[in-house]
Amino acid sequence: MTKNIILATDGYKLGHRDQYPKGTEVVYSNFTARSCGYYPEACDGYVVAGIQLFISKYLIDDFNSGFFARSKSDVSEKYKNRINSFLGSDNIVGANHIEELHDLGYLPIKIKALPEGTLCPIGVPCMTIVNTHDRFYWLTNYLETLISCTLWLPMTSATTARLFKKSLLSHASRTSWSDNERLNIPFLCHDFSMRGMAGMDAAVLSGMGHLFSFTGSETIPAIEAAEEYYSKDDNLIAATIPATEHSVMCAGSKDSEFDTFRRLITETYPKGFVSIVSDTWDYWKVITEYLPALKSEIMARDGRFVVRPDSGDPVDIICGREFAGSDTPEGKGTYQLLWEIFGGTVNEAGYKVLDSHIGIIYGDSITLERQADIYSKLEAKGFAATNLVLGIGSYTYQGKTRDSLGFAVKSTWCKINGVDTEIFKDPKTDNGVKKSLKGLICVQQDDNKLIAVDQCSHTDEAKGALKTVFSNGVAHNTTSLTEIRNTVNDSL
Repeated sequence: MTKNIILATDGYKLGHRDQYPKGTEVVYSNFTARSCGYYPEACDGYVVAGIQLFISKYLIDDFNSGFFARSKSDVSEKYKNRINSFLGSDNIVGANHIEELHDLGYLPIKIKALPEGTLCPIGVPCMTIVNTHDRFYWLTNYLETLISCTLWLPMTSATTARLFKKSLLSHASRTSWSDNERLNIPFLCHDFSMRGMAGMDAAVLSGMGHLFSFTGSETIPAIEAAEEYYSKDDNLIAATIPATEHSVMCAGSKDSEFDTFRRLITETYPKGFVSIVSDTWDYWKVITEYLPALKSEIMARDGRFVVRPDSGDPVDIICGREFAGSDTPEGKGTYQLLWEIFGGTVNEAGYKVLDSHIGIIYGDSITLERQADIYSKLEAKGFAATNLVLGIGSYTYQGKTRDSLGFAVKSTWCKINGVDTEIFKDPKTDNGVKKSLKGLICVQQDDNKLIAVDQCSHTDEAKGALKTVFSNGVAHNTTSLTEIRNTVNDSL
């Protein structure tokens, strides 16, 4: 939101230029997810995501338009005004270094990174950053705040989305989905999170992470961002279907709810997919009375009618509630009731597949644990969840923080007065999570797993899996959303 991108940092960063040892020329840092202690499901690794957007939007577009394209006097004046009001007029920060950067005309920074979509082990850096001009050693970690606040969310959400897909693929394998049914997998976990995210940028960054694994999404700005910063092909970025909300159902009135259902599926949407929220008043009445009465219209449509429950425990609503009575709607659950009304087929492995004219979407408080519980209970009842879409909302995507995977930018090497200097941190009062690597770093393959080798030579640091993606104001080795999705799928 800042109009001056050079001020997109933490306040305490402002004075660090004067705090480094005299003669500092180069500072080398890395960006790493250090721990999954708060997110144990992700201990097989985190998904690299958002770096290309970060580079294109902030380091290129915003710095070019909001810093280098503005007059030096304007940039300097606004910087000094902010610093003086923030630190007091007697501060020693000054603005000469900002003016020098403006005179240079580009960001003297080199970033190397793993390909986006890569599953990176916890503790292994996905990115390194170093200054390319000795006068701007201070810039490397000055950018830490912008790096951290931009990248932890898309990487965490992309990691979450991959775990949802991993669970879905496991269920599909156990219940013997056909090749045709597997084609729908990218649509079966749907991004419902935008309204609950912490602002538009959060919705975009998180929603884009979701798109690395799935093509079902309601978050249009994330689709726009993926198209602008990643997509270089004509493949589908995301899609959704027509769907009602409670205001629509309420406007039709409680007394005329059945007529609203009929009107929507026979007049408004006589063909194709349509989702109708069904718990506005009495959900079980909709399932056990309305749908049997509308069966002929539903089965005659060229498309799928999708029931949307939106309250209660999603596991119970979909699969049935234990001890509610095996002959009650609550005890049977939605999936079994729809099978009894509309039928379907039984696949080669003996699992029941709902008729293609009917489906379910549930998007309230879906978590990885609930997803696994839903699939497990449906399997126990003999169902393959081919016609079930789970909406992943802000309860899951907004429920994570930077600490969930311990993301941090840490310096491990500098050059001071021409001397290479390995640096590291290892707090005695910590449990070991904050212990950093040391010196230059090479990320390389070892038995098909990425590892970080620190205290490298310059020759070894130049090798390995990290590739230059930004250097002196220019992006390199760009990728497409299709390539990223293929990389994620390869990890599964």
